[in-house]
Amino acid sequence: MKEALLEYANTFAYTITGLIFGLAFFLLFINFYHMQELSETYDISTYNDTNKASVEEKVNIIKNNINVYDQSTYKGSLNIYGLNTIKLKLEDCLEIIESEDMMKYFELDEIGINDSYNFTVDFKNKILNDCLVMQVKSLFNTDTVALLPNFNIIKPYVELNLETLLDSINYVQSNVENSDHYYFSTDTNKTNFFNLIEDSYTDTMNSYQNSLNLLVEVSNWYKGIVLGG
Repeated sequence: MKEALLEYANTFAYTITGLIFGLAFFLLFINFYHMQELSETYDISTYNDTNKASVEEKVNIIKNNINVYDQSTYKGSLNIYGLNTIKLKLEDCLEIIESEDMMKYFELDEIGINDSYNFTVDFKNKILNDCLVMQVKSLFNTDTVALLPNFNIIKPYVELNLETLLDSINYVQSNVENSDHYYFSTDTNKTNFFNLIEDSYTDTMNSYQNSLNLLVEVSNWYKGIVLGG
């Protein structure tokens, strides 16, 4: 009786072990297959060429606008400390925009899920937070800038657009992060997932362009008050 129970216990243990190994192999196979699917990419070479040209054009506009002011030659009546502050903040933003960390995304010919997600995170951290929040928004909280013409118009314009940009990129990032549970059991799931990757990259790039549009408007305001004051 004791031997029979021992044999039964061994058989049960071997069965459980076999099931565990079988499940582990199945999960390993599914994950490997899933990783193979996630390695697929989209061709964005033409799309990126167009966006890079647009970024370069807007950067040049900003540079030309802020370079109308030179403290050593300025003969106007506006507060030079306020003018200096704006120029320095916009120059800091340009340095971020033209950094290798951001420009590398315009050199991509294809994108996968990692590229799409990393672009969203870098845009949020560097362009929105480090540039627009830390540099541009903060300058409108200084007393010297508040003394400049049309301050009451440009400040709410910047704050409203920045809030819209932040809400938009948070939504895009959340969608990508919440998609990591997908397993492509159907063609519909797979299609929806890859559409999300492509759409998130496009949405982030559109927000990137809108961020530069905002900086262009700030620089236009700056140029206008310098030449007018």
